[in-house]
Amino acid sequence: MDKAAYHNRWDHIEQVQRELCNLPESGVENRAALHKVLTNTFREFVITCYCDYWRDAYQGAAFSLTSERDVLIARAIKAHHWTPGIAASLSNYDLALSLIDELAAFKLTEMAIHVSYMNLQDLPKADYLALIEPHE
Repeated sequence: MDKAAYHNRWDHIEQVQRELCNLPESGVENRAALHKVLTNTFREFVITCYCDYWRDAYQGAAFSLTSERDVLIARAIKAHHWTPGIAASLSNYDLALSLIDELAAFKLTEMAIHVSYMNLQDLPKADYLALIEPHE
């Protein structure tokens, strides 16, 4: 994936997070809210990249994993030996939570790391390093 595609993904995720927090696109005066938005954006970005990785890995399988939810269900089935019905009954949040060990150890691509550093610059350095470094 190229740099522009990663930026587009980040921008989309950040926009959703800003809407959830009722934060405008710019001119943010509430630093705590901005911190929450950027932290949540990064976490969702990691999940998106994780799903991209596994979607590519499974592309030769008999089933098309078109959505992130499809990938999370497939990984939860594999990791926990759940039936498809059990995995499908969970929310995306619960599926991601069930895969927390895999997500915590997931390594982002070099370009995804670069985009993350560029977009987290509004956080204190120690905060954005704590988020990114485990995924390098």
